[in-house]
Amino acid sequence: MKAMIIVGSALFLGACKNADIAQLESLGSKHKITCYSGDRVIYEGESNGNISNEQKSDGWYWQDSVTHKLVEATGPCIILQE
Repeated sequence: MKAMIIVGSALFLGACKNADIAQLESLGSKHKITCYSGDRVIYEGESNGNISNEQKSDGWYWQDSVTHKLVEATGPCIILQE
């Protein structure tokens, strides 16, 4: 059983792209987020941890590390892991 888990994990990780692995490794990390409307910055802040995206949407949501409020954004955002 233990060997099957190890082989299954190796196959799963072998099939993942570097970006997929980086995304999994970033869970729980703080992120710096900057969102734009045209060339104007409309939000700049940091998440407390996880950033989630809406399925079938270009929307994102996270908890702001300063205000501790939920932030939801749609459109062009740059998200950098700290």
